[in-house]
Amino acid sequence: MSRIKAVIFDYGGVLSTEQVPEEVDAMLRLVNSEQERFHHWYYYYRPFYDRGSTGEEYWQKVLAACGRDYNRELIIKLIEHDIRSWTRLNPAMLEWAVELKAGGYRLGIISNMPKEILSYLRANFAWLQEDLFASQVFSSAWRVVKPEPRIYQISLGEIGFSAEECLFIDDTEINIKAAQKLGFAVFHYRGPADLAVLKNSFKPTAK
Repeated sequence: MSRIKAVIFDYGGVLSTEQVPEEVDAMLRLVNSEQERFHHWYYYYRPFYDRGSTGEEYWQKVLAACGRDYNRELIIKLIEHDIRSWTRLNPAMLEWAVELKAGGYRLGIISNMPKEILSYLRANFAWLQEDLFASQVFSSAWRVVKPEPRIYQISLGEIGFSAEECLFIDDTEINIKAAQKLGFAVFHYRGPADLAVLKNSFKPTAK
């Protein structure tokens, strides 16, 4: 990875932990649906939500698919649990990002993220307002989602390097493959043990 000058992170499952099980269980109880059915429709409509629709529009679709009638109070509760399910941070990965920046690397984020979750992050996580991540490409802001090529190209335009000079880290294989096709160096992050692998194979040498 000697050519790498920038490292671009996914958010969910990389900079944050995997989805918080307790919050997923809370949503499942509120919807009162079979687990498999709920999970199917939750993810089926997620690109629609990540692309910029409102939480109310998204949850109306999920509830209808799960056989539940529209209920405004229920949707508000579901949005609250959904936000909490994606906002438990991965401190070790963030610490490594700080080390990389200190080592001279330019950092970015490419994340599929609904407006409500993005608003929560920006209001509560100071590190998003600081200069740690020079480029922050969130799907709902651009109305484009991974694995569509355009979202990676937007990131490259902001980060200022070619794809071959960027390492992209994501926990989803389809997103990794899409970046790889564009020329990115990639790393498929599957959990905390992989951070040690990353550190061992990628020594900060950009300065």
